[in-house]
Amino acid sequence: MKKKLKILLIVCLVLGVALMALWGYVRSNEGTIAAINERISAYNQIEAQVEMARVLGQEVDPTLLEQAEEVVLTGSEEMLVTLNGYTSAFLVVGIDLLLIGVLGFAYPAIKKSHGGKKGKVSSANNIVGILIALVVLCLDLQLAQPVFLTGSNLLNVLQQISTNFVIAIGMTFVIISGGIDLSVGSNIALTGLLMAIMMKNWGVAVLPTLVISLIFAGLIGLINGALIAFLNLPPFIATLGMMSIARGAAYTVTGGAPIYTMPSGFTAISSRVGNVPLYTILIMLAVFLLGWYCLRYTRVGRFTYAIGGNENCAKLSGINLNKVKCFVYVISGLCCGVAAILLTSRLDSAVPTNADGQEMDAIAAVVIGGTSMKGGEGSMVGTLIGIFIIGVIANGLNLLGVAQGPQRMVKGLIIVIAVIIDVLRRRAAESAN
Repeated sequence: MKKKLKILLIVCLVLGVALMALWGYVRSNEGTIAAINERISAYNQIEAQVEMARVLGQEVDPTLLEQAEEVVLTGSEEMLVTLNGYTSAFLVVGIDLLLIGVLGFAYPAIKKSHGGKKGKVSSANNIVGILIALVVLCLDLQLAQPVFLTGSNLLNVLQQISTNFVIAIGMTFVIISGGIDLSVGSNIALTGLLMAIMMKNWGVAVLPTLVISLIFAGLIGLINGALIAFLNLPPFIATLGMMSIARGAAYTVTGGAPIYTMPSGFTAISSRVGNVPLYTILIMLAVFLLGWYCLRYTRVGRFTYAIGGNENCAKLSGINLNKVKCFVYVISGLCCGVAAILLTSRLDSAVPTNADGQEMDAIAAVVIGGTSMKGGEGSMVGTLIGIFIIGVIANGLNLLGVAQGPQRMVKGLIIVIAVIIDVLRRRAAESAN
């Protein structure tokens, strides 16, 4: 282990111990803090009564004036009151720093016990680490907000992540192939509006509507794939253009107006059975299993890895690049269609602004799950964990009352950190080889 890394891990351990000591100090003085708060509360109450009497022009009770002695705190009492506001932060950050330090020192020993083998960099090698991060995150949020691990909240998390869950499965195919799809949010909004118009305005039955909507979303993906494969447009430019076209079309077809109140047979898709979003969970599970099987056990899945790893080598190996590229973007489009069904059914409305910024959540989940932005590396299991990490963070920030602006900042920061980790990991593997 490098000297700088050792120093960093030691600093983490020292800071972790210090924060845990502060947490223990505050907890051991809970009685003193309660007494101080009681004195301050009593003083504030008397001050309020005196001020009210003055405002109303009434004579102030002399006994109140005698009792209204300003609370003067000693230096140690002021410190206790200040520290008391950060007890949750001390506990959460302290535990995290201790875990980082302990696991950092334990990792070389574990690696040595396995013979210190050096292998190819693979997202599969990071799944355990990502899973540990998810568990630690859940424990942190439980410590900060005790309602987090309740059954009802966990069911809410499952339903809230359903849209991003489905999109991220399709996005995994795209990013592993070396591409990116920025049009997923707009695709969902436009497909959702198409469903609403068909059912509400045209009187089309639910089942034909679902089939036509899936085909429509898949066609948007196919257009993306064709632009990239046959016209050699960069994926970023092609899907960025489609993002604007689809979002503009969503505003145009309804004049920006929402469509509410869908047929009961449609909203039943996101309804709960015994307080459990059963159909949503089954759809999510089916999409994941299909994506996992296709990516791991089919020829087109292997071709997707090959194209992302080295497109020239894949071409020389006889792989039809155009077909595979179109395939991955069609998969992304179909996933957008499924996501549109889940989202529109859950909200019971179709709005042009639906799924705005959803592409960021999907990309974040895929990258956190270990899929390399350079392509050729990734796994569905890693994406699954990444989806839950993004969903847990969003739910936890909502429970803690964090505004949407800072939440977007956090998600953006997570993407940057995940990409930095991927780059450093690749460099470390290349230098080791």
